[in-house]
Amino acid sequence: MFRVNLHKKVLGAFLMLAVIPLVFLLINSHHSLRLVEDLLRQRTTEALDNQAAKALALRSEMVANEVSVFLQQVEGDLRDLALLPISEKSYLDFSWSHQRTLWYRRGTNEVPIEVREKVLLYSELAYVDHRGQEQLRIVSGRPSAQLRNVADPQQTTYKNEDYFLQAQKLSPGEIWVSHLNGWYVSREEQLQGAETPLAAVQGTPYRGVIRFVTPIYAAAKFQGMVVLSLDHRHLMEFTQHISPTDEKYVVFPSYASGNYAFMFDDQGWTIAHPKYWNIRGYDPDGSLIAPYTEETSKETIRAGRIPFNLLNAEFIHPNYPLAAAAVQRGEAGVVDTTNIGGSRKIMAYAPIFYDQGAYKSSGVFGGITIGAEVKSFHQPAVATSKLIRREITSYLNESWLVISLTVMCVIVFAYSLSNSIVRPLLSLTEGTKEMIRGNMSAQVTVSSHDEVGVLADSFNTMVEELNRRRRRLMQTLQALRRSRKEIIRERNFKDTVFENIETGILTFDNNCTVTSVNSPACTILDIERPEGDCDWQQLLVDWPELGKVLGGWFAAHEMDTTDPLRMYVPVERAGRKLTYRLVLFSLRFRQQTGWLLTIEDLTERVNMRQQMARMDRLASLGRMSAGIAHEVRNPLTGVSLLLDELHDRLLGQETDQQLIRRALGEIERLEGLVNEMLRFASMPAPQLAQGAIDEVLQDSLFLVRKQCQRSRITIIEQINSDLPLVRLDSDRMKQVFLNLFNNAIDAMPDGGELVIGAELIEGYIRLQIKDSGIGISAERIPLVFEPFYTTKGQGTGLGLAISYNIISDHGGEIDIESSPEEGTLISLQLPLNSEV
Repeated sequence: MFRVNLHKKVLGAFLMLAVIPLVFLLINSHHSLRLVEDLLRQRTTEALDNQAAKALALRSEMVANEVSVFLQQVEGDLRDLALLPISEKSYLDFSWSHQRTLWYRRGTNEVPIEVREKVLLYSELAYVDHRGQEQLRIVSGRPSAQLRNVADPQQTTYKNEDYFLQAQKLSPGEIWVSHLNGWYVSREEQLQGAETPLAAVQGTPYRGVIRFVTPIYAAAKFQGMVVLSLDHRHLMEFTQHISPTDEKYVVFPSYASGNYAFMFDDQGWTIAHPKYWNIRGYDPDGSLIAPYTEETSKETIRAGRIPFNLLNAEFIHPNYPLAAAAVQRGEAGVVDTTNIGGSRKIMAYAPIFYDQGAYKSSGVFGGITIGAEVKSFHQPAVATSKLIRREITSYLNESWLVISLTVMCVIVFAYSLSNSIVRPLLSLTEGTKEMIRGNMSAQVTVSSHDEVGVLADSFNTMVEELNRRRRRLMQTLQALRRSRKEIIRERNFKDTVFENIETGILTFDNNCTVTSVNSPACTILDIERPEGDCDWQQLLVDWPELGKVLGGWFAAHEMDTTDPLRMYVPVERAGRKLTYRLVLFSLRFRQQTGWLLTIEDLTERVNMRQQMARMDRLASLGRMSAGIAHEVRNPLTGVSLLLDELHDRLLGQETDQQLIRRALGEIERLEGLVNEMLRFASMPAPQLAQGAIDEVLQDSLFLVRKQCQRSRITIIEQINSDLPLVRLDSDRMKQVFLNLFNNAIDAMPDGGELVIGAELIEGYIRLQIKDSGIGISAERIPLVFEPFYTTKGQGTGLGLAISYNIISDHGGEIDIESSPEEGTLISLQLPLNSEV
């Protein structure tokens, strides 16, 4: 009969309950998330496109409102002009007081220049009498001698203007506003060889005006009219710089991209556009250029004489006349269009509400359109859609990976758990049978025939055995607890002493293996505490000086010797001279032997002793030098005077005079030595004040630069410019620097390099003076700061001794490193807050 054991039961249950539901869950989640993804991408794209369209429409409405307000401001200026006295001065003052900023390009096509400057708002002002004769005319801010009779349209600027006739029909206070008048600019005139309008900086600009006219009445009789001609460039400023992209505003838009704005009037004519040949204009004979239509001849198109009227542009895109018609009705909106250049774009339009003059019947001045190229318009939506797809795909991939790993983990876990249940049961069964072989009386009847039933039989038998042994173990445990408390108390006491004593302690067994190291030893030797026993040579691998001493002791020390071994060991680390005291004790305890090594860091104590000995030696030498100097100084002065008198008496005896001069020179040198001894013996206390050490260093360098040039020595400065102020005696520090510079120059008779460095390091300013000279041997370095010691054939040997005292008086340190033929490095350390 087939039998399923416990191992197969557990494994099968885990696979049925965990793996299969996970797989179904993953497949269902994948399908649902893909549906959610498609819906989310669709809704997000629609929302972002709608939001962008609303923003584009809102911007066009804002610009349209700005133009409407601007036109009303021009009305106000016209009424102000009508109130002014009809005089040249009044009109000139009015002209120059009305200016606005224009942002445009000039220069060349290759090197365009952006310019922002104030330009007259009105290119022309005029007063015309009741017969149509101009009595006063201001053109471009200057009086014009050319006065015309504008009652005849042929005598107007553009050969067909009827603003005088229109003004005669107005009642007092009414205003007539004309359509845009200007000479037409063809494509060739604007481009002049350039590829696009954006590149045509040197092309012919469009110049036009919009006439604002109001009549002047006196005693209900028409006296004349005031004419205010708005410079069309100021109207173009509202659309010329708009960009629907992230740039927001540009000096000149790119027509080819489709991202630009333009303006059209109530008749559909374009009146502001990047392509000037799209703007309505007149021929030189005053004829209005016909709009671009489907019937326009190819010759006219090639000539670039194609002004754009939206009402006639259905053949380019049917939405152009629809947008123009909507603006005439006062409506705003957004449509899809294609411009003449073939760029598909989204175009928002808004009406410019205005009801004066020629615009009274429609109630609108025209419209503002802002276009965005389709790709750039949909770019946020497309980018968001891609992001959504990428994130969901990434999530699904991660889900597949997690589920796959989970399935694998479940299988492994089920198999492991099954084994962990079955195998221990079998092991416990066998172990229990072995435990109960001496006692067969404890039997339990179990109905189950699997491994659990066998375990139950074994467990019942084992309980009786364990109960009997437990009583015996409890008695033993009580005794062990008492012993343990005593051992712990003794161990804690020893650990406290071992770890808190200031002396470093290392213990060794009879094989010279390190068995323990306390914390002070790790601190002194800067090592990590070993996890267990280790070789002493490996432990002291970074301390060969200590290892050499300890190795000699181990090699020579006999186990029968009980006297401790002691030694002071000098060590040099990171430029510092350290002194350690080692003591080795022999240990014997219960037939076990070993050693105990103590380590003490006596560096500060040894340095203090050396410093005190040096200070005593220098004090004694100073007192002796002062006594000798005083005793020698006066006789030297007398001898010098006598030799000088003898020199004057030996006129004509050149040989004798030469000898006397040499004797006087030696006496002067001896007097210099005496003065040096006196200064060394009676050096005053420094006058400390806050000062810049880098300035003192530069002043000292200035005094030796010429000498370095003559000696072919190159000075390399590595002085930080942001060093803080320190308390110092500038004259004394300058004396130190000059002593060190002169020593370096003397060490380089054949030229070389002198490196001067200064930097801030951990509360100190470190100064370094390095030469590439002959250097100093190791045995002479300890003597260089001693008085009267010199390696040169001349000098007193007091320069470095005096420098050492000056640096010490400043609370600083001076150190020297040198090797023969490799140069010398002198390091100075000055504290930032010296309390000398």
